[in-house]
Amino acid sequence: MGIIIKQSIKGSIWSYLGVIIGFVTTTYLYTEYLTPDVVGLFGLLIAYSTLFGQISLLGLPGITARLFPLFRDKKNSHNGFLFLSSMFFILGFLLFLTIYFIFSPYLSETNLEKSRLFSEYIFLLIPLTFFSMIFVLLDTYNKVLYDAVFGTFLQEFLQRSLIFTFALLFAVKLISLNQLIIYFAASICVKGLVMIVFLWYKKDLNFRPQINFINRSLRREIFDVALFSLIGGLGSMLVFNIDKIVINQILDLSNTGVYTIAFYFGSLVVIPSRPLLKISGTLIADAWAVNNLKKINEIYRKSCLNQFIVGGFLFIGIWMNIDNILIILGDDYYQSKWVIFFIGLGYLFDMMTGANAQIIGYSKYYRITLVFIVVLILTVLSLLYFLIPIWGITGAAIAIATALLLNNSMRYIFLLHKYKMQPFNYKHIIVAFFFTGIYFLIDLIPQQYFIIDIVIRGASYTLISALFFILFPISEELSAIFSHFFRYFEKNV
Repeated sequence: MGIIIKQSIKGSIWSYLGVIIGFVTTTYLYTEYLTPDVVGLFGLLIAYSTLFGQISLLGLPGITARLFPLFRDKKNSHNGFLFLSSMFFILGFLLFLTIYFIFSPYLSETNLEKSRLFSEYIFLLIPLTFFSMIFVLLDTYNKVLYDAVFGTFLQEFLQRSLIFTFALLFAVKLISLNQLIIYFAASICVKGLVMIVFLWYKKDLNFRPQINFINRSLRREIFDVALFSLIGGLGSMLVFNIDKIVINQILDLSNTGVYTIAFYFGSLVVIPSRPLLKISGTLIADAWAVNNLKKINEIYRKSCLNQFIVGGFLFIGIWMNIDNILIILGDDYYQSKWVIFFIGLGYLFDMMTGANAQIIGYSKYYRITLVFIVVLILTVLSLLYFLIPIWGITGAAIAIATALLLNNSMRYIFLLHKYKMQPFNYKHIIVAFFFTGIYFLIDLIPQQYFIIDIVIRGASYTLISALFFILFPISEELSAIFSHFFRYFEKNV
């Protein structure tokens, strides 16, 4: 367990450093030097390549995560696992190329009027999809080799650093817009190349075939897991990428760009949950192995409360500064206000329902997630096409928030029905009342010049919140963190 926690901490450090770089890139360089059309192009290229990459891998990430232990044997090149993976990869990429060359003329033509930039650069989907597939495949493979940090470093830090660098070069007019777009695509692709070199250096790349190792039973299991993983993975990717595609289709590329920036701010709420859920997922898997329902229920309860506290703190912090954020973003992004609110609210609900996905995913009922995903996709698509014509990009945000609410409600009801797990208690009510009250209290502070205003509101909010959770030990984990800090302070000051 020490190795897992240590890697989670390292991964969190790279993630937060990446958030800082991404924040500067998104709030300053993008809004000051790029038009919403260009930002929309970036968002759309990533959305399409992510979806195409997920489909084209044909469930391979799921096969790797679930079945690699059956192949594991370093002395014997893991019994030809990478050869098997490469066969899936080649078949999937050929499938993508076929679909691309059939439908790209249609995509290009239908976007000529509202999204000309996308029509001009649609060819970038080929390298973006190819290297997206490579990265996902090798990152998953590297994780099952007990290295969960390097992929996080590439995805969260290196990629964002490169994008920041090229955006800065464009801002000081050292590269043209065309070069910026090409370099943006290259920044997305480079992590796949680096992962290849990294695994080759570690001597973990071996494509020697061992066909005889795969018997009839294993072959059947591979195809079963592949189908389940393809549908499940596609559903998740579709829900969180289809919004940009539908906005571009119904509105235009400029609105897609505004939505992309707003979505970034709303999603800041959920970032702290990623390392927390990685740790929780491992503990839950161990508990399921011995059928320790008491331990699982305890993790469920604690994850709900702690994530609600962290998510609530970030959501209120963002919303109390929403006017300052809009000043920073500029007039082109004024309509992003309620997008930020609803995306943040949706992710807050996702956090306050804790590790429900991990509990179901590691249980014997893991296949039920397919039902949830189908309902989720139908809900998102229906709401997007219904709400965007009425409320524009705000309608898209409401659709995503509703989908998150529905999906987590289904998980909550399922766990309550099957295992009688109920994670909520009076502490959640206290936390909800506290954050609601402090929002209205801070709102009484007179508006200042936006930088000064951010400092005053942020400092006041942080101080009052810290005092509240110190004086009222609602969370054992949070109290332990404060105690550790005070002991360190006493010894070193």
